[in-house]
Amino acid sequence: MQKEILPELEDLRDETEFIIDNEEIVENKHLESYLRSLERIRYNIFNKIKLKNKYEINEQDKIEYLNNKYKANYEDGVLKIFIPEVIPKYKNINNYAYKNIMINVMEASKIYKDLFKDELVFVFIKVVENQKNIDIDNKFIKPIVDGLVLSKVIEDDNIANMFYGVIGKTEMKKNPYTEVYIFKGEKMLKWIQNNTNADI
Repeated sequence: MQKEILPELEDLRDETEFIIDNEEIVENKHLESYLRSLERIRYNIFNKIKLKNKYEINEQDKIEYLNNKYKANYEDGVLKIFIPEVIPKYKNINNYAYKNIMINVMEASKIYKDLFKDELVFVFIKVVENQKNIDIDNKFIKPIVDGLVLSKVIEDDNIANMFYGVIGKTEMKKNPYTEVYIFKGEKMLKWIQNNTNADI
């Protein structure tokens, strides 16, 4: 397996060495480029590990990695998805980060295909970080929702099928993570109607 991911590791080494060796000239644009490359390399390595694990007969020979920790379970009318990382900000999003989250949400939730078929659903997203003053409106939630559509947990992400809310929380002693809760929208609509006099 080491040989299979060696090209990505060499790319990462070269780009990391550039950042370290050129501290005096490195600007934000260099760091942003490096972070995009890091996400691309991570995505490629994870895909190769995923393929290896898929065809590995012996469980003990499978490689444990971050994407394995995406989990979904359904209980009392609520589908909960655990994402072992925070969703990126709008300005930091790139194609690899987007695809990584989307595909892993899809993979984790696909066993619940058609769970909310033809239903209006509410998607509640909780982002937990070990920093204060999270700008929650900067978070890019689209890969989560697109993953739910790809797994067919929800029919579509248009206004006739779903609405959502996002909350941020600070926990200094835990690794960052995201939790997603999906349930029938009528529960949230009743709360809104009872508390806002909204005519919906």
